[in-house]
This record gives sequence, structure tokens and C-alpha cells, in this order.
Amino acid sequence: MLLTLQRARGASYKNDILYISANSAFRGEKRLFEISGKYLIPYITGLVSLILRLPLLRIPYLLAMKSRLFPTKLRNRLEVSAKRAVVFHPSLSKVFKTGKALIIYHSVTGNTEKVALAIERGVRKGGLEPVFKKVSEAYQEELFDYDLICFGTPVLHAFVPPPVNNFIRKKSRAYGARNQMLVPSPKIPGKIAFVFVTYSGPHIGIDEASPAGMYVKSFFGHLGFDVKEEWYVIGEFRGLGRLGKMYSIRGFLGDIRGRPNAKDLARIEEKTIKAVKSHFTLA
Repeated sequence: MLLTLQRARGASYKNDILYISANSAFRGEKRLFEISGKYLIPYITGLVSLILRLPLLRIPYLLAMKSRLFPTKLRNRLEVSAKRAVVFHPSLSKVFKTGKALIIYHSVTGNTEKVALAIERGVRKGGLEPVFKKVSEAYQEELFDYDLICFGTPVLHAFVPPPVNNFIRKKSRAYGARNQMLVPSPKIPGKIAFVFVTYSGPHIGIDEASPAGMYVKSFFGHLGFDVKEEWYVIGEFRGLGRLGKMYSIRGFLGDIRGRPNAKDLARIEEKTIKAVKSHFTLA
């Protein structure tokens, strides 16, 4: 019995030693993480800021960041470091300025497409070069290659339709895998988004559309885009035969047949021109 007790005590001591060792290792790793977060990241950010300021160093850095000759992980780290540098030193945003805007939209009945075309005209008149694509065509687009993203969607049961949700989820996973979604999510200077939503809302009006807009807005917020504009545009309810026509006449919004009409689209175009000129200093 004494031998059994001694063995038990010995096992207990060993467990205590293992626990203390593991706990010490954990504290050491935690401390190392805190040190790297407190000192290493700012050091790297400062170094990258210096590189981006010097043309002789900046050009090879940017080439390495985009070239497929380098490993994917290295390219991702270079890009993340560059974004951190821009966050800490906003003046560096001019290095990544492209003068281009990407207009992405999904349209089932044509309402959202009409608004997207009006925004495209407004973007061009505002001074940026627009690239116009449906959601299904935009999967391969690198969003950070654009100064402005204009993203449009209709509403389906107070949410975005499946094609829009699939696009956002796939892009979120891709940027997450590349560590392109920083925590916390700082706004990256020079990267701006506009969100536009078309809705009929026969039941409760704009309250039915705003969740879809907030969902898209949060997606761009996680990427670090500053969502400067959020537009909700009334569109005629289409489909469901006679019942659908009734929704466009007797719904919460009254008679919305033919909308968005020429007046609605002219207003959106003018808003876009003003927004682009307001948010971008074009050389």
C-alpha cells in the first residue's frame, strides 16, 4: 500500500511538473506574441513605409507583390504590410492610386442594371475610369486594384439574392485565406465603396431593403473599404402576374410602376458625380 501511495505521489509530481512546463511554455508563447505584436509589426510597417517612399525600392516591392514568380504567401505578406503602412501613413495611398472604379451589380428584372448604368455614367463624368461587370463576371477581379467599388443588389425577403451572397461569401473566404482581412478592420485610405440597393418593399418599404444594404456594407468594411455612400432606389415590383402588378400600385410605397424612371436615374447619376468629385482628388 505504501508503495502504491509513493507511486501515486510520484505520478502527481510528474503531472505537476508537466503542467508547470506547459503553462510556462504557453506564457512564453503569449509573451512572444505580445512582443511581436507590440514591436515587430510596427517595425515592419515602418520599414515598408520607408520602402514605399523611395522609388528605387518601391518599384521592385510592388512588382514582387504582384508577380507570380514569388510564392503566394510572400506576396500576401507583402500586400498586408503595404496596407498597414498606408493605414499608418495615409499619404502613401497615392502610391496605390489607380484612377479606376469597378461597378459590380446583380439584376433579375432590370431595375438594378438601370441604376448601375446611371452610376457608370456618373463615375465617368466624375473623373474615374469605370469598369462595368455583373456579379457572375467579377469573381476574378482583385478589388484592391480599384480606388472605388460600386456594388449594387436587389432585395429578396429582406436580404441579398443567392448570387450576391455567394459572391460575398466566396470573396470573404479568399481574402480571409490571404490574411487580407485585418483585425481590427481599419479603413484603408484611398479605398472607397458605394453601395446601392433597389427595392419594391410592398410590405414595409425601405425597412425591407436596409438589411441587404448593411450586409454588403459590412463586407466592404471588413476588407477595409470606407463605405461613403449608401443609396436605396425604388423599383417596380415585377413578376407574380396580376398580384405583382397590385404590389406596384397598392403597396406601402404607392404607385411605383415604371420606376426607377428617368428622373430617378438622373438623380442617381448626379449623386454619383458629386460623390466621386467629393471623395477623390483627381490629378
